Amino acid sequence: MGAWGYKTFENDEASDWLYELEESSDLSVIENALTFEDSYIEAPDACNALAAAEILLAIAGNPHSELPENAAAWVAEHSHLNSAALFPVAVASLTKILSDNSELKELWEESEDFSSWKKDVNEIVAALQNS
Repeated sequence: MGAWGYKTFENDEASDWLYELEESSDLSVIENALTFEDSYIEAPDACNALAAAEILLAIAGNPHSELPENAAAWVAEHSHLNSAALFPVAVASLTKILSDNSELKELWEESEDFSSWKKDVNEIVAALQNS
């Protein structure tokens, strides 16, 4: 995973996922990113889930952080979509990412930015729960 910061969109995986989102016209790409097949979550899947959660918040008018330009443009075009039903799914997914079965968490634990990353993810979870 190429990361240049601990924020959701500061890595290659989330940036690549945004290209997939740009090609969609509904919430299916977001829902797919929030659904994990295995109990152990690989880092790329976790990065995509975090990006999907941030997009959900932005659609609901409560963005967690500054979105990349292409994400903000997609959100503006799709703000009519009802994303609220996916909030509990996103909370469950992010809670799994923060668990011991997450490669992304393991990678961040090896970094001096682990506490900042964890705080940021917890803020996304709280925003989802309060929206």
